[in-house]
Amino acid sequence: MISVVGVALGVLALIVVSSVINGFQNELKKVITSMHGDLVMYTVTGPVSDSQDFIKEVQTQFPEVEAMSPVFVSELMLAGPTGVSGAVAEGVQFQNIGMVTELPKKIIQGQLPQNNQEIIVGHALAEEIGAKVGSNVKLILPLTGETQNGNDMNAPRVMSVKVSGIIKMGMHQYDSKFIFLSLETVQNFLQQPEHVNFFKMKVHNGVDSLELSQKIQDAYSYSFYVKDWSQLNKNLFYAIQLEKVVILIILTAIIMVAAFNIVSTLLMMTKEKTQEMAILKAMGMKARSIFRLFSGVGLTIGMVGVFLGILGGIGVSLLLQSSRLISLPSDIYNIDFLPVELRWKEIVFVAFMALGISFLSATYPALKVARHRPIEGLRED
Repeated sequence: MISVVGVALGVLALIVVSSVINGFQNELKKVITSMHGDLVMYTVTGPVSDSQDFIKEVQTQFPEVEAMSPVFVSELMLAGPTGVSGAVAEGVQFQNIGMVTELPKKIIQGQLPQNNQEIIVGHALAEEIGAKVGSNVKLILPLTGETQNGNDMNAPRVMSVKVSGIIKMGMHQYDSKFIFLSLETVQNFLQQPEHVNFFKMKVHNGVDSLELSQKIQDAYSYSFYVKDWSQLNKNLFYAIQLEKVVILIILTAIIMVAAFNIVSTLLMMTKEKTQEMAILKAMGMKARSIFRLFSGVGLTIGMVGVFLGILGGIGVSLLLQSSRLISLPSDIYNIDFLPVELRWKEIVFVAFMALGISFLSATYPALKVARHRPIEGLRED
């Protein structure tokens, strides 16, 4: 029973931890793609003025691109009723941004802007500056390169707008920095009429976005950078993968410890059953049958442990998935809950790995008793 429980705990821990890491990675992917789409394309040499013609050109050359939306992105400051904060302003076309991202679905209060004097603010940013739906806030561009009253100095540019909605994308770095305005509003505020410097893309289902990003990058390398969703937070995803490998290696040690329990259990069994095995051998039982017998005992321990571990791992994972019992500080972990995603291929891999370790652990005791001579067992008291 101790050996069974050891195997079950190891399998349970591997399934739960693997599911949590998979869920964390998948949740980040959902947030990033809901914010930026599958691919982003931004200018290197400066804003472009013929955005619609350029979109048609890209979609004609790369039919894998389902939709594109032009954006103007700029950093500025946002002043609210109780505070001021730096912000990233995205000027978008609200009538078609929903074809590429899930921006309209992420509004938790208010609605999309109905005119050029309204904006959407990330919920964490809104809390920081004390803004609510209906609040008046000011866009401030501190360094414009313009002069004021004839003095050679940078004169800030200020624009008053109204908050029409509060948005929650699900990642703290987005919710604490981003605001969304109409594309025309940003262009006029920055004095860049008809210009854009960013494109968001959605690709057809089944298309490898990373491979497609490389193709588009090769075609427009002279003036654009192209990245897929995984490259936008490349270091974070690499860290998650590395962490997953390290944790799985460490947790595999639990199954290894359980395997030593199996070895000790079978060794004790061979000691206790020495005379019985000797009698069976004297009656004609072959060594390979003895080997199969003790290997089967070890494999049975592993099978029972794996079965119980899989049931427990799936049960705990489903409980965490449905109830969201564990909350996380979003400013540290980017998301505010513990996500879980079960992947059956990984569960099968864990099961076969545990069974393999259990079988290998039973090999030495089985070989030992199989090689035991009958006369030695019969002589023992």
